[in-house]
Amino acid sequence: MQIMTEAAIRLGDAAEIVCPGPDWKGFRGMGNILRHVYHRVDDKVIWDTVKDELPPMREAVLKALKSSSPA
Repeated sequence: MQIMTEAAIRLGDAAEIVCPGPDWKGFRGMGNILRHVYHRVDDKVIWDTVKDELPPMREAVLKALKSSSPA
C-alpha cells in the first residue's frame, strides 16, 4: 500500500488527468498517514481500501496504460 501511495504522490495532480476515476487525493493522504502517523492506522480502513478501491483503480490504470500505448 505504501508503494502505491508513493506512486500517487509522485504522479501528483497529473494522476487525475492521465488516469481519471480513482481517489488520487485520498491515496496520497493515506500514504502520509502510513508513513508518518502509522500508530493511528485503522485496519478496517486499510482493508476496505484494498477490497473496494483497488479493483477499480486497477481497471482505470490498465485502461490508461492501454490508451497511452502505441497501436
